[in-house]
Amino acid sequence: MKNKLGNNALFDPKMGLVGAVFLGVVVFAINLDQGWIQALPAAGKQMLYTFLAGGFMMRLTENLSIKWESKYLSYFISVATCTLIAVSLTYLVHSLKGTPKPLLSTLPTVIFAPPGFFWWAYKKRQQLA
Repeated sequence: MKNKLGNNALFDPKMGLVGAVFLGVVVFAINLDQGWIQALPAAGKQMLYTFLAGGFMMRLTENLSIKWESKYLSYFISVATCTLIAVSLTYLVHSLKGTPKPLLSTLPTVIFAPPGFFWWAYKKRQQLA
């Protein structure tokens, strides 16, 4: 599927940007009680990571969601695979120096990624019909 920013089989910059802004603000708010000087790098890491990894994950979700004939198998594999990768990488990024609350900073990915991936997979499967 071609989007307004081009047709790239591996990366969706529009969805990466949407996720980066959303999760960057959430992680900033989570870490703000430690002071904005510590919250800002945590949010920045989240934004950069989410733009790059999120853009890749959304395209991977899309590709996996249309790969198999069974829509339920496609939904399960695309959502489970992308959620596992996204949560693992988010925790790794926040475990590096500079994030005061790495586990809490990973929690938004745990909460929002699976429904987001499912929504995207569902939307792409519907476009096939």
